Amino acid sequence: MELRIEGRNLNIGRRLEASVSRKCDQVARHLPAATFANVEITFEPTSSQQERYLAQVSLDVKGTILRAERRGSSAVNAVSAAVARLDQLAARFKGQVYRSQRTRNYLSLGEQQAQEAFEEDRELALEYPATSEELLALAE
Repeated sequence: MELRIEGRNLNIGRRLEASVSRKCDQVARHLPAATFANVEITFEPTSSQQERYLAQVSLDVKGTILRAERRGSSAVNAVSAAVARLDQLAARFKGQVYRSQRTRNYLSLGEQQAQEAFEEDRELALEYPATSEELLALAE
């Protein structure tokens, strides 16, 4: 998975980059189809010290974008909260994808019986080929 980390109004150090990379790898384990992750960390001089850092994490999973945004008192806390939310979104996304695939593969009991009967008829037709005269006699 390709990871891009951006900082706005702050410098991204090696420790912060390593922490973000480690956190994003946790989410990537849940979604192996994830191809790209974009992490944007912004420092905003607000009056509340608890909301000075904003972390936005976007994850591309086969063309579907999962995005989470959280605030925190430090860049690491904001990224941790955003990745935790992204993990929840990933679990929900996987559930929706697997459920939709399961319903596509699901046949009702009547459809299963009809399909089995059709396959049996086809096998019998291959075993005992009938001529057109025999088929006409059966139809009468």
